[in-house]
Amino acid sequence: MLVGTVEATFLVLLVVIVFGPILAERVRVPGIVGLIFGGMLFGPFVLGWLPSTGLVAELGAIGILMLMFIAGVSFDTRAFLAHRRMAITYGLLGFFIPFLLSITVVLFTFEAGLLGAALIGAMWASNTLVAYPEVQTAGLQGNRGVSAAVSAGVVADLLSLTVLAVATATTVIESEPFEGRFGGTLVDLAGDRVIEPSNPDPTLPIWLALPALAGFCLWLLPRVTEWFFVRVGRSRMQRFVFSLAGMSAGATVALLGGVEGLIGAFLAGLGINRLVPAKGPLMERLEFVGASIFVPAFLVSIGLNIDPSVLVDRDTLVIGATFTAFVVVGKSVAAIVTGRLFDLSRDEVGLMASLSFGQAASTLAIAQVGLSLGMFDQIVVNAAVIAIVATALITSYGTRAFARRVPRPDAEGGPIGARVLLDVRSHGSDVRSLATLAGTIARADDGLVVPYGITETHDVGSVQAVVDHAVDTISGQGLDVDGTVRVDESFAEGTVNLVRENDASLVVLSWRGPRFTSDYLFGNDIDGIGEHCPVPTAAARVVRPWNRVVVATGRTDAEWRQEDAVLALEVARRLARGGDLGVLAVVSESGIVEGMLDDVESEVLVSEAGSRDSLDMLRPNDLVLAPAHALLDLTPRVGWRVNKALDDLNVVVVAGPHRLSVSHGVTRQPLAASVSTGTRTPR
Repeated sequence: MLVGTVEATFLVLLVVIVFGPILAERVRVPGIVGLIFGGMLFGPFVLGWLPSTGLVAELGAIGILMLMFIAGVSFDTRAFLAHRRMAITYGLLGFFIPFLLSITVVLFTFEAGLLGAALIGAMWASNTLVAYPEVQTAGLQGNRGVSAAVSAGVVADLLSLTVLAVATATTVIESEPFEGRFGGTLVDLAGDRVIEPSNPDPTLPIWLALPALAGFCLWLLPRVTEWFFVRVGRSRMQRFVFSLAGMSAGATVALLGGVEGLIGAFLAGLGINRLVPAKGPLMERLEFVGASIFVPAFLVSIGLNIDPSVLVDRDTLVIGATFTAFVVVGKSVAAIVTGRLFDLSRDEVGLMASLSFGQAASTLAIAQVGLSLGMFDQIVVNAAVIAIVATALITSYGTRAFARRVPRPDAEGGPIGARVLLDVRSHGSDVRSLATLAGTIARADDGLVVPYGITETHDVGSVQAVVDHAVDTISGQGLDVDGTVRVDESFAEGTVNLVRENDASLVVLSWRGPRFTSDYLFGNDIDGIGEHCPVPTAAARVVRPWNRVVVATGRTDAEWRQEDAVLALEVARRLARGGDLGVLAVVSESGIVEGMLDDVESEVLVSEAGSRDSLDMLRPNDLVLAPAHALLDLTPRVGWRVNKALDDLNVVVVAGPHRLSVSHGVTRQPLAASVSTGTRTPR
């Protein structure tokens, strides 16, 4: 028979992966439920087409690692830092309340030891944002409660994984490898269970293994990965395979101390987080491979061990209802306390709690580990499936209901470095230095650089060659990059279209440098793009590497001038931090720099832009940065002097949406919606 062969097994697995989520979503339950029930249907307890061991189980084991690795890689550090107080508070409360509630009930109600009770508590103290698409549909991603819930979920998951690490490592350390039942201290802790540790002979003790694991994943691995991306791995395939090797290395180091491999995979993801932009091609490949095969295979493998007859068993239903209560009561109390501490409305508290009810793959991962170690029986996993379905329905309907009552926040874009479009026309600039400029801005936000070229004909070969050269140059700096070529009616129109299509956060245009007279008389592409571009724009002429950033803010007597001055200071800060450089700020009033350059070495000179004092301080290897109005507000005589002083220097001019001009000047007021620089408004 074909049943049991690799070919047939893989075919059935793919059918379940494709159609399981589709059928589940038709009845308004999460797709993961369809995968679990698909594994149960084709598993040994029903049709028997998929064995509980073998190919699916092995793919599922990799799926657990990829699930946790991608969670670490995709962690939004910026969002966490922006709401860290509320996120940490809600994360701690959202973990400890359901965790302690679960332990108390399990110890006094079920026949489980301390370690088993701790793992069950960790299962329901974590959460998965199953209903986050409902928030996105309502446009509430920027709401304080939503942002805190997202970041708090990471805090709760980290604590849950810590419990898992300690529990599994303790199981290994306190047991002697031998055939048969385990005895001694471990039985007193874990109850009358047959413990089968996944790594029965750890190389390192737990007190040494955990620091070694953290050091490898968070210190050594990022440095090795950055070296590989810069020196060796230029292609996307090489970087993809190396990332998977890093995940496996983290899991292997974890096993040395008897810690579950999925914890090492998660920490490895955190370690290389800043090297993998959230919207870059490398991240897309990791998510695609993980979400298409390995993670679904893990969920299907869960279903293979479930006997459907026990799902309607009274004891299973009672335990599932109890698990659901742990989640709903624990997260609700945590949300109410957090809401009162941080003055959230009742609807925001309800939205935050509802969003946190969801339980999914991370819960099942912990449950599967506990089952494999013998800390609890299959009935716990079966009840966990019931609780996951129940909480998925509660979180979906609850989030949708509260989202209707919470007002949508004012529109605000992401950080300026999230997705940087880079014009690759040289115009006298050094390509490597121009790429360094864009890459340094993007790196601060774990962003992506998109070199682009525009051609007005269908002969794209020469333009593609220039873009490919820029891609190689940027890849050589260890950055993630995604080049593109577009055929359009004009360079200006094509650039604006690319901004919208790529959801760009900043456009860096190649510029020949200050040519005030010729630009004023004959115009240029810069002005045409700057007038129509809906995101901040920079015109850059960089001819060599720089060792200092000089930023002149110009006048700040109007709101739009102040916004552009803040933008220039923010870009200067990122360039200085990225290269460990100093900043000289030439300002008309010192208040504009307050709090803006605290984390870099800086010197402030209160002087008018273009003054002799400021020009005399310029050096050949400076990068001069200014908002567009700082140059265009100059008188003709001062402008001629500035033009001469900047003739052979690196020069960058920036402006907010629809305001960049290098010739005619801008007098309009800023549009209401603009892209955020991620900094606070100056006093």
